[in-house]
Amino acid sequence: MHHVGPADNLQESKRAGKLRRPDSYFSDQFRLAHQALVLVSRGASERDAVQRAAASDPRLTNVKREALALVLGTTSEQDVIDILVRNAHPEEKMGMSARCLFRLTTYAMLRPGARGQMRRIEHSVRAIAPSDLIPRLEFFFGTLSALNTTGLLSGLRDSERVALETHHPVWWVNYCFRILGRGDAVTFLSTRSRPRYFRVNPLKNRGRTTLPKELGGLAERLTKVPSAQGVYIVSGSPSAFAGFFSSGSFQMQDLASYLAIEAGSPRPGESVLDLCAAPGAKTAAIAQLMKNRGTIVSVDYSPARMKSWRREVQRLGVKIADPVISDASRLGLHDTFDLAVIDPPCTGTGVFDRNPRMKWHLSPESVGRYSVLQRRFLESAVSLVGEEGRILYCTCSLTVEENEHVVASFLKSHPEFETRPILEQYGSSGLMGLGDCRRFYPHRDWTAGYFIARLQRTN
Repeated sequence: MHHVGPADNLQESKRAGKLRRPDSYFSDQFRLAHQALVLVSRGASERDAVQRAAASDPRLTNVKREALALVLGTTSEQDVIDILVRNAHPEEKMGMSARCLFRLTTYAMLRPGARGQMRRIEHSVRAIAPSDLIPRLEFFFGTLSALNTTGLLSGLRDSERVALETHHPVWWVNYCFRILGRGDAVTFLSTRSRPRYFRVNPLKNRGRTTLPKELGGLAERLTKVPSAQGVYIVSGSPSAFAGFFSSGSFQMQDLASYLAIEAGSPRPGESVLDLCAAPGAKTAAIAQLMKNRGTIVSVDYSPARMKSWRREVQRLGVKIADPVISDASRLGLHDTFDLAVIDPPCTGTGVFDRNPRMKWHLSPESVGRYSVLQRRFLESAVSLVGEEGRILYCTCSLTVEENEHVVASFLKSHPEFETRPILEQYGSSGLMGLGDCRRFYPHRDWTAGYFIARLQRTN
Protein backbone atom coordinates (compact mmCIF):
# COMPACT_ATOMS: atom_id res chain seq x y z
CA MET A 1 0.00 0.00 0.00
CA HIS A 2 1.27 3.42 -0.88
CA HIS A 3 1.94 5.75 2.04
CA VAL A 4 2.62 9.40 2.66
CA GLY A 5 3.96 8.67 6.10
CA PRO A 6 3.28 10.54 9.33
CA ALA A 7 6.48 11.39 11.16
CA ASP A 8 6.76 10.63 14.85
CA ASN A 9 7.94 14.17 15.40
CA LEU A 10 8.82 14.89 19.01
CA GLN A 11 10.60 18.09 18.03
CA GLU A 12 7.25 19.68 17.17
CA SER A 13 6.06 18.94 20.68
CA LYS A 14 9.22 20.38 22.20
CA ARG A 15 8.87 23.60 20.23
CA ALA A 16 5.32 23.96 21.52
CA GLY A 17 6.61 23.62 25.09
CA LYS A 18 4.63 20.43 25.65
CA LEU A 19 7.16 17.60 25.81
CA ARG A 20 5.23 14.42 26.45
CA ARG A 21 5.94 10.68 26.56
CA PRO A 22 6.48 9.25 23.04
CA ASP A 23 3.58 6.79 23.42
CA SER A 24 1.24 9.60 24.41
CA TYR A 25 2.35 11.70 21.47
CA PHE A 26 1.86 8.75 19.13
CA SER A 27 -1.60 7.98 20.58
CA ASP A 28 -2.66 11.60 20.11
CA GLN A 29 -1.97 11.30 16.38
CA PHE A 30 -4.37 8.36 16.18
CA ARG A 31 -6.97 10.03 18.40
CA LEU A 32 -7.05 13.14 16.20
CA ALA A 33 -6.95 11.11 12.97
CA HIS A 34 -9.87 8.95 14.09
CA GLN A 35 -12.01 11.95 15.07
CA ALA A 36 -11.21 13.60 11.74
CA LEU A 37 -12.05 10.47 9.73
CA VAL A 38 -15.50 10.41 11.33
CA LEU A 39 -16.00 14.02 10.22
CA VAL A 40 -14.77 13.16 6.72
CA SER A 41 -17.37 10.37 6.57
CA ARG A 42 -19.99 13.05 7.19
CA GLY A 43 -18.79 15.19 4.29
CA ALA A 44 -15.99 17.37 5.69
CA SER A 45 -12.75 17.83 3.75
CA GLU A 46 -9.70 16.13 5.22
CA ARG A 47 -7.97 19.36 6.22
CA ASP A 48 -11.09 20.96 7.62
CA ALA A 49 -11.87 17.80 9.58
CA VAL A 50 -8.43 17.80 11.23
CA GLN A 51 -8.74 21.50 12.07
CA ARG A 52 -12.21 21.07 13.56
CA ALA A 53 -11.26 18.01 15.59
CA ALA A 54 -8.13 19.70 16.94
CA ALA A 55 -10.10 22.83 17.85
CA SER A 56 -12.37 20.73 20.06
CA ASP A 57 -9.40 19.32 21.99
CA PRO A 58 -6.43 21.71 22.34
CA ARG A 59 -4.19 18.85 23.53
CA LEU A 60 -4.16 17.57 19.96
CA THR A 61 -2.99 20.78 18.29
CA ASN A 62 0.64 19.65 18.13
CA VAL A 63 -0.09 16.51 16.08
CA LYS A 64 -2.22 18.02 13.30
CA ARG A 65 0.37 17.44 10.59
CA GLU A 66 0.91 13.78 11.49
CA ALA A 67 -2.83 13.19 11.90
CA LEU A 68 -3.54 14.75 8.50
CA ALA A 69 -1.04 12.38 6.88
CA LEU A 70 -2.88 9.45 8.48
CA VAL A 71 -6.26 10.79 7.36
CA LEU A 72 -5.14 11.41 3.78
CA GLY A 73 -3.49 8.00 3.53
CA THR A 74 -6.49 6.17 4.99
CA THR A 75 -8.98 7.99 2.78
CA SER A 76 -6.85 7.64 -0.35
CA GLU A 77 -6.65 3.84 0.02
CA GLN A 78 -10.17 3.35 1.34
CA ASP A 79 -11.17 0.91 -1.41
CA VAL A 80 -8.60 -1.77 -0.52
CA ILE A 81 -8.90 -1.04 3.19
CA ASP A 82 -12.65 -1.67 3.17
CA ILE A 83 -12.16 -4.99 1.37
CA LEU A 84 -9.65 -6.09 4.02
CA VAL A 85 -11.95 -5.04 6.87
CA ARG A 86 -14.89 -6.91 5.31
CA ASN A 87 -12.76 -10.03 4.78
CA ALA A 88 -11.71 -10.00 8.44
CA HIS A 89 -15.24 -9.34 9.75
CA PRO A 90 -17.61 -10.55 7.00
CA GLU A 91 -20.70 -10.68 9.19
CA GLU A 92 -20.09 -7.62 11.33
CA LYS A 93 -22.30 -4.56 11.17
CA MET A 94 -20.32 -1.51 12.23
CA GLY A 95 -21.22 2.02 13.12
CA MET A 96 -19.26 4.69 11.30
CA SER A 97 -17.00 5.50 14.26
CA ALA A 98 -15.97 1.83 14.54
CA ARG A 99 -15.51 1.54 10.77
CA CYS A 100 -13.24 4.59 10.74
CA LEU A 101 -11.16 3.09 13.55
CA PHE A 102 -10.76 -0.20 11.66
CA ARG A 103 -9.83 1.73 8.50
CA LEU A 104 -7.23 3.76 10.37
CA THR A 105 -5.79 0.63 11.99
CA THR A 106 -5.52 -1.13 8.63
CA TYR A 107 -3.75 1.76 6.96
CA ALA A 108 -1.36 2.30 9.87
CA MET A 109 -0.37 -1.38 10.17
CA LEU A 110 0.05 -2.12 6.45
CA ARG A 111 1.87 1.02 5.33
CA PRO A 112 5.55 0.66 4.41
CA GLY A 113 7.85 0.99 7.42
CA ALA A 114 5.16 0.09 9.95
CA ARG A 115 6.62 -3.28 10.95
CA GLY A 116 8.90 -1.78 13.59
CA GLN A 117 6.03 0.26 15.06
CA MET A 118 3.42 -2.47 15.48
CA ARG A 119 3.39 -2.44 19.28
CA ARG A 120 3.03 1.34 19.40
CA ILE A 121 0.24 1.24 16.82
CA GLU A 122 -1.64 -1.43 18.74
CA HIS A 123 -1.17 0.49 22.00
CA SER A 124 -2.45 3.71 20.37
CA VAL A 125 -5.52 2.01 18.91
CA ARG A 126 -6.35 0.37 22.25
CA ALA A 127 -5.99 3.73 23.97
CA ILE A 128 -8.68 5.38 21.84
CA ALA A 129 -11.03 2.42 21.27
CA PRO A 130 -14.23 1.96 23.31
CA SER A 131 -13.98 -1.08 25.62
CA ASP A 132 -16.63 -3.10 23.76
CA LEU A 133 -14.59 -2.88 20.55
CA ILE A 134 -11.30 -4.15 22.06
CA PRO A 135 -11.96 -7.91 21.56
CA ARG A 136 -12.71 -7.42 17.85
CA LEU A 137 -9.63 -5.23 17.47
CA GLU A 138 -7.39 -7.82 19.15
CA PHE A 139 -8.59 -10.40 16.63
CA PHE A 140 -8.07 -7.86 13.83
CA PHE A 141 -4.46 -7.17 14.88
CA GLY A 142 -3.63 -10.84 14.40
CA THR A 143 -5.51 -11.06 11.13
CA LEU A 144 -3.76 -8.07 9.59
CA SER A 145 -0.28 -9.29 10.42
CA ALA A 146 -0.92 -12.42 8.32
CA LEU A 147 -2.58 -10.70 5.35
CA ASN A 148 -1.24 -10.89 1.80
CA THR A 149 -2.88 -8.10 -0.19
CA THR A 150 -1.62 -9.36 -3.56
CA GLY A 151 -4.35 -12.01 -3.56
CA LEU A 152 -6.96 -9.29 -3.94
CA LEU A 153 -5.90 -8.74 -7.57
CA SER A 154 -6.26 -12.28 -8.87
CA GLY A 155 -9.01 -12.93 -11.39
CA LEU A 156 -9.78 -9.24 -11.98
CA ARG A 157 -10.18 -7.50 -15.32
CA ASP A 158 -7.42 -5.05 -16.27
CA SER A 159 -9.28 -1.89 -15.30
CA GLU A 160 -10.42 -3.43 -12.00
CA ARG A 161 -6.87 -4.45 -11.16
CA VAL A 162 -5.50 -0.98 -12.03
CA ALA A 163 -8.28 0.57 -9.94
CA LEU A 164 -7.21 -1.36 -6.82
CA GLU A 165 -3.50 -0.88 -7.49
CA THR A 166 -3.87 2.88 -7.86
CA HIS A 167 -6.83 3.34 -5.47
CA HIS A 168 -9.40 4.85 -7.84
CA PRO A 169 -12.97 3.98 -8.84
CA VAL A 170 -13.18 1.64 -11.83
CA TRP A 171 -15.26 4.12 -13.86
CA TRP A 172 -12.53 6.76 -13.48
CA VAL A 173 -9.81 4.30 -14.52
CA ASN A 174 -11.76 3.44 -17.68
CA TYR A 175 -12.34 7.15 -18.35
CA CYS A 176 -8.61 7.89 -18.09
CA PHE A 177 -7.82 4.94 -20.39
CA ARG A 178 -10.06 6.56 -23.03
CA ILE A 179 -8.68 10.11 -22.90
CA LEU A 180 -5.00 9.37 -22.15
CA GLY A 181 -4.37 5.86 -23.39
CA ARG A 182 -3.64 3.03 -20.99
CA GLY A 183 0.08 3.62 -20.43
CA ASP A 184 -0.17 7.35 -19.75
CA ALA A 185 -3.32 6.79 -17.70
CA VAL A 186 -1.61 4.30 -15.38
CA THR A 187 1.24 6.76 -14.82
CA PHE A 188 -1.23 9.55 -14.09
CA LEU A 189 -3.32 7.42 -11.73
CA SER A 190 -0.19 6.20 -9.92
CA THR A 191 1.18 9.69 -9.27
CA ARG A 192 0.79 10.37 -5.56
CA SER A 193 2.59 13.63 -4.90
CA ARG A 194 3.44 16.91 -6.57
CA PRO A 195 5.51 19.87 -5.42
CA ARG A 196 4.17 22.54 -3.12
CA TYR A 197 4.50 26.00 -4.62
CA PHE A 198 4.43 29.45 -3.15
CA ARG A 199 4.76 32.92 -4.56
CA VAL A 200 6.39 36.02 -3.19
CA ASN A 201 3.63 38.59 -2.71
CA PRO A 202 4.75 41.95 -4.15
CA LEU A 203 1.95 43.74 -2.28
CA LYS A 204 3.77 42.91 0.97
CA ASN A 205 7.32 42.96 -0.39
CA ARG A 206 7.78 46.56 -1.54
CA GLY A 207 6.48 45.72 -5.01
CA ARG A 208 9.13 43.05 -5.62
CA THR A 209 8.86 39.37 -6.45
CA THR A 210 12.40 38.59 -5.26
CA LEU A 211 12.96 36.70 -2.02
CA PRO A 212 13.18 38.91 1.08
CA LYS A 213 16.64 39.08 2.67
CA GLU A 214 15.14 38.08 6.01
CA LEU A 215 14.86 34.48 4.73
CA GLY A 216 18.52 33.84 5.42
CA GLY A 217 19.44 30.15 5.21
CA LEU A 218 15.84 29.13 4.50
CA ALA A 219 16.33 30.34 0.93
CA GLU A 220 18.32 27.14 0.28
CA ARG A 221 15.10 25.14 0.62
CA LEU A 222 13.51 26.97 -2.31
CA THR A 223 13.84 26.27 -6.02
CA LYS A 224 12.80 29.00 -8.43
CA VAL A 225 10.37 28.03 -11.17
CA PRO A 226 11.81 29.21 -14.51
CA SER A 227 9.78 31.83 -16.37
CA ALA A 228 7.23 32.17 -13.53
CA GLN A 229 8.07 35.36 -11.70
CA GLY A 230 8.28 35.01 -7.94
CA VAL A 231 7.17 31.33 -7.90
CA TYR A 232 9.17 28.76 -5.91
CA ILE A 233 9.02 25.05 -5.10
CA VAL A 234 9.33 24.30 -1.38
CA SER A 235 11.39 21.31 -0.26
CA GLY A 236 10.38 19.82 3.07
CA SER A 237 7.58 21.18 5.20
CA PRO A 238 6.28 24.71 4.48
CA SER A 239 5.88 25.21 8.25
CA ALA A 240 9.45 26.54 8.44
CA PHE A 241 8.17 29.60 6.55
CA ALA A 242 5.15 30.13 8.83
CA GLY A 243 6.14 33.67 9.78
CA PHE A 244 6.34 34.75 6.14
CA PHE A 245 2.93 33.24 5.41
CA SER A 246 1.27 34.85 8.41
CA SER A 247 2.68 38.26 7.45
CA GLY A 248 1.39 37.87 3.88
CA SER A 249 4.85 37.94 2.30
CA PHE A 250 4.27 34.48 0.81
CA GLN A 251 1.19 32.88 -0.70
CA MET A 252 0.67 29.14 -1.17
CA GLN A 253 -0.85 28.44 -4.58
CA ASP A 254 -0.42 25.63 -7.08
CA LEU A 255 1.52 26.67 -10.17
CA ALA A 256 -1.35 25.79 -12.55
CA SER A 257 -3.79 27.87 -10.50
CA TYR A 258 -1.49 30.89 -10.69
CA LEU A 259 -0.80 30.41 -14.40
CA ALA A 260 -4.56 30.48 -14.99
CA ILE A 261 -4.62 34.05 -13.68
CA GLU A 262 -1.57 34.97 -15.75
CA ALA A 263 -3.42 33.66 -18.83
CA GLY A 264 -6.20 36.17 -18.16
CA SER A 265 -3.64 39.05 -18.22
CA PRO A 266 -5.24 41.31 -15.60
CA ARG A 267 -3.64 44.75 -15.92
CA PRO A 268 -3.40 47.77 -13.59
CA GLY A 269 -6.45 50.00 -13.85
CA GLU A 270 -8.78 47.35 -15.25
CA SER A 271 -12.07 46.14 -13.81
CA VAL A 272 -12.21 42.40 -13.09
CA LEU A 273 -15.09 40.11 -12.13
CA ASP A 274 -13.90 37.15 -10.07
CA LEU A 275 -16.63 34.50 -9.93
CA CYS A 276 -16.52 31.68 -7.36
CA ALA A 277 -13.84 33.71 -5.63
CA ALA A 278 -13.49 32.08 -2.21
CA PRO A 279 -11.20 31.27 -0.50
CA GLY A 280 -9.29 34.12 -2.18
CA ALA A 281 -6.07 32.80 -3.73
CA LYS A 282 -7.06 33.86 -7.25
CA THR A 283 -8.41 37.23 -6.09
CA ALA A 284 -5.04 37.93 -4.48
CA ALA A 285 -3.12 36.85 -7.58
CA ILE A 286 -5.28 39.16 -9.71
CA ALA A 287 -4.64 42.09 -7.38
CA GLN A 288 -0.91 41.41 -7.38
CA LEU A 289 -0.73 41.44 -11.19
CA MET A 290 -2.83 44.63 -11.18
CA LYS A 291 -0.47 46.17 -8.59
CA ASN A 292 -3.51 47.02 -6.45
CA ARG A 293 -4.74 49.48 -9.07
CA GLY A 294 -8.19 49.05 -10.57
CA THR A 295 -11.30 47.21 -9.35
CA ILE A 296 -12.07 43.59 -8.53
CA VAL A 297 -15.59 42.39 -7.75
CA SER A 298 -15.32 38.98 -6.05
CA VAL A 299 -18.42 36.79 -5.98
CA ASP A 300 -19.18 33.63 -4.01
CA TYR A 301 -22.44 32.09 -2.82
CA SER A 302 -21.26 31.04 0.66
CA PRO A 303 -21.09 33.51 3.58
CA ALA A 304 -18.76 31.11 5.43
CA ARG A 305 -16.41 30.84 2.43
CA MET A 306 -16.43 34.61 2.04
CA LYS A 307 -15.27 34.94 5.65
CA SER A 308 -12.20 32.94 4.61
CA TRP A 309 -11.90 35.16 1.54
CA ARG A 310 -11.89 38.30 3.71
CA ARG A 311 -9.14 36.92 5.95
CA GLU A 312 -7.03 35.89 2.98
CA VAL A 313 -7.22 39.14 1.01
CA GLN A 314 -6.56 41.13 4.18
CA ARG A 315 -3.51 39.01 5.02
CA LEU A 316 -2.15 39.47 1.49
CA GLY A 317 -2.67 43.24 1.37
CA VAL A 318 -5.38 43.33 -1.32
CA LYS A 319 -7.07 46.74 -1.34
CA ILE A 320 -9.07 46.81 -4.59
CA ALA A 321 -11.42 43.83 -4.14
CA ASP A 322 -15.07 44.11 -3.05
CA PRO A 323 -16.98 40.98 -1.94
CA VAL A 324 -20.43 40.06 -3.21
CA ILE A 325 -22.33 37.11 -1.71
CA SER A 326 -24.50 35.79 -4.53
CA ASP A 327 -25.18 32.84 -6.81
CA ALA A 328 -22.71 33.42 -9.64
CA SER A 329 -25.16 32.01 -12.19
CA ARG A 330 -27.82 34.57 -11.24
CA LEU A 331 -25.93 37.81 -10.76
CA GLY A 332 -27.76 41.09 -10.48
CA LEU A 333 -24.78 43.16 -11.66
CA HIS A 334 -25.21 45.79 -14.37
CA ASP A 335 -21.58 46.85 -14.81
CA THR A 336 -19.27 45.63 -17.56
CA PHE A 337 -15.79 44.31 -16.94
CA ASP A 338 -12.53 44.03 -18.84
CA LEU A 339 -11.99 40.50 -17.55
CA ALA A 340 -14.25 37.85 -16.01
CA VAL A 341 -12.49 34.99 -14.21
CA ILE A 342 -14.65 31.86 -13.88
CA ASP A 343 -13.31 29.05 -11.69
CA PRO A 344 -16.58 27.14 -11.17
CA PRO A 345 -17.36 24.19 -8.89
CA CYS A 346 -16.08 21.01 -10.51
CA THR A 347 -15.46 17.34 -9.85
CA GLY A 348 -11.87 18.04 -8.74
CA THR A 349 -10.49 15.09 -10.69
CA GLY A 350 -7.19 16.95 -11.02
CA VAL A 351 -6.64 17.22 -7.24
CA PHE A 352 -7.54 13.77 -5.91
CA ASP A 353 -4.06 13.61 -4.35
CA ARG A 354 -4.92 16.46 -1.95
CA ASN A 355 -8.65 15.65 -1.61
CA PRO A 356 -8.90 11.86 -1.88
CA ARG A 357 -12.37 11.60 -0.31
CA MET A 358 -13.83 13.20 -3.46
CA LYS A 359 -13.02 10.25 -5.70
CA TRP A 360 -15.22 7.87 -3.70
CA HIS A 361 -18.28 10.12 -4.02
CA LEU A 362 -18.10 10.93 -7.73
CA SER A 363 -19.75 9.12 -10.63
CA PRO A 364 -20.19 9.70 -14.38
CA GLU A 365 -23.52 11.31 -13.50
CA SER A 366 -21.68 13.78 -11.24
CA VAL A 367 -19.58 14.89 -14.20
CA GLY A 368 -22.71 15.63 -16.22
CA ARG A 369 -24.32 17.61 -13.40
CA TYR A 370 -21.22 19.76 -12.93
CA SER A 371 -20.94 20.49 -16.65
CA VAL A 372 -24.52 21.84 -16.72
CA LEU A 373 -23.70 24.16 -13.82
CA GLN A 374 -20.45 25.29 -15.46
CA ARG A 375 -22.24 26.23 -18.68
CA ARG A 376 -24.61 28.41 -16.66
CA PHE A 377 -21.70 30.21 -15.01
CA LEU A 378 -20.03 30.84 -18.36
CA GLU A 379 -23.29 32.06 -19.90
CA SER A 380 -23.88 34.46 -17.01
CA ALA A 381 -20.62 36.30 -17.76
CA VAL A 382 -21.42 37.15 -21.40
CA SER A 383 -23.42 40.30 -20.71
CA LEU A 384 -20.87 41.46 -18.12
CA VAL A 385 -17.85 41.51 -20.44
CA GLY A 386 -17.17 44.76 -22.30
CA GLU A 387 -16.66 45.28 -26.04
CA GLU A 388 -13.03 44.17 -25.98
CA GLY A 389 -13.31 42.11 -22.84
CA ARG A 390 -12.25 38.55 -22.17
CA ILE A 391 -13.31 35.56 -20.09
CA LEU A 392 -10.85 33.29 -18.33
CA TYR A 393 -12.40 29.85 -17.74
CA CYS A 394 -10.56 27.24 -15.66
CA THR A 395 -11.21 24.11 -13.62
CA CYS A 396 -9.13 21.72 -11.50
CA SER A 397 -10.73 18.82 -13.38
CA LEU A 398 -9.53 16.77 -16.34
CA THR A 399 -12.83 15.57 -17.80
CA VAL A 400 -13.66 16.77 -21.31
CA GLU A 401 -17.32 17.26 -20.29
CA GLU A 402 -16.35 19.99 -17.82
CA ASN A 403 -13.77 21.60 -20.05
CA GLU A 404 -13.64 21.22 -23.83
CA HIS A 405 -17.36 20.41 -24.11
CA VAL A 406 -18.27 23.50 -22.07
CA VAL A 407 -16.01 25.78 -24.13
CA ALA A 408 -17.08 24.29 -27.48
CA SER A 409 -20.75 24.68 -26.59
CA PHE A 410 -20.15 28.29 -25.53
CA LEU A 411 -18.33 29.17 -28.75
CA LYS A 412 -21.11 27.63 -30.83
CA SER A 413 -23.71 29.78 -29.02
CA HIS A 414 -21.53 32.92 -29.01
CA PRO A 415 -19.68 33.45 -32.30
CA GLU A 416 -18.67 36.89 -31.00
CA PHE A 417 -16.08 35.10 -28.82
CA GLU A 418 -13.03 33.10 -29.84
CA THR A 419 -10.25 31.28 -27.99
CA ARG A 420 -6.80 32.86 -27.85
CA PRO A 421 -3.41 31.13 -27.47
CA ILE A 422 -2.16 31.06 -23.87
CA LEU A 423 0.74 29.65 -21.84
CA GLU A 424 2.33 27.94 -24.83
CA GLN A 425 5.51 27.18 -22.87
CA TYR A 426 3.51 25.21 -20.27
CA GLY A 427 1.27 22.17 -20.17
CA SER A 428 -0.38 20.48 -23.16
CA SER A 429 -2.86 21.54 -25.81
CA GLY A 430 -6.57 21.16 -25.16
CA LEU A 431 -8.41 18.18 -26.65
CA MET A 432 -11.14 18.08 -29.32
CA GLY A 433 -9.27 20.52 -31.56
CA LEU A 434 -9.17 23.30 -28.93
CA GLY A 435 -5.42 23.79 -29.29
CA ASP A 436 -5.45 27.34 -27.87
CA CYS A 437 -6.57 25.97 -24.49
CA ARG A 438 -4.13 24.37 -22.04
CA ARG A 439 -4.23 21.22 -19.97
CA PHE A 440 -1.98 20.43 -17.01
CA TYR A 441 -1.39 16.89 -15.72
CA PRO A 442 0.21 16.03 -12.35
CA HIS A 443 2.42 13.31 -13.84
CA ARG A 444 3.69 15.46 -16.72
CA ASP A 445 3.74 18.99 -15.34
CA TRP A 446 4.05 18.43 -11.56
CA THR A 447 1.04 20.65 -10.93
CA ALA A 448 -2.59 20.07 -10.11
CA GLY A 449 -4.62 18.66 -12.97
CA TYR A 450 -6.02 21.78 -14.66
CA PHE A 451 -7.78 23.13 -17.72
CA ILE A 452 -7.50 26.79 -18.81
CA ALA A 453 -9.19 28.66 -21.66
CA ARG A 454 -9.15 32.34 -22.59
CA LEU A 455 -12.20 33.57 -24.53
CA GLN A 456 -11.86 36.95 -26.24
CA ARG A 457 -14.79 39.04 -27.40
CA THR A 458 -14.18 39.92 -31.05
CA ASN A 459 -17.28 41.94 -32.08
